[in-house]
Amino acid sequence: MKELLKNSKDFKIIPNNFKSSGEFEIISISDDFFTAKLKLIDEKELEDYKLNSSVEVFSVNNLGLIYFETKILDRKDFEITLAIVQDFSIIQRREYSRVGLNQGKIIFNDLNDDFLINIEDISAGGVKLISKSPLELDKSYSITIVLSNNMKIECKLQPTRIKKTKYENNDAYLISGRFIDLENADRIILVQYAFKIKMEQQSKENN
Repeated sequence: MKELLKNSKDFKIIPNNFKSSGEFEIISISDDFFTAKLKLIDEKELEDYKLNSSVEVFSVNNLGLIYFETKILDRKDFEITLAIVQDFSIIQRREYSRVGLNQGKIIFNDLNDDFLINIEDISAGGVKLISKSPLELDKSYSITIVLSNNMKIECKLQPTRIKKTKYENNDAYLISGRFIDLENADRIILVQYAFKIKMEQQSKENN
């Protein structure tokens, strides 16, 4: 685990309260614990980082997306000490895994309700969807992402690619776009959402 931590980057941490999620950078690593400095977290959110409470950690290295659960051993202001664990999962080789939205949906706040036909996949970085009409590449669109657990995320979508396609024998448009103005905590929630879906898929494949 020590070498895994040394070779990883973009550390994200999730306490029991999703909204207090954030990022951290590692200060030191020993055999039994590592010390990190929390970033993009305000003092009120520190209340969700209590001693002995469990947290989820995500990071990225050349193996893929790394995930593990650990406990808080100590905290002094924004410096936090976490237990070294041996159990971890390697989720994927891409930083932001694309998965289906399942029972969730995406609402374009300024467009007609019937604009969107289907959501192909979603990640913490963006989304691929099929629509009845094209979007404009030089515009951004206000959207609401509703996940399958009814959690809502507000951000903007910037189209990056648009091409004509067919959907159920009708003319349509395949649109790829990236999320902008996405809060850090919300991006982490999307990372965790993708992780949970991947784990469910792997469990079904193994059964």
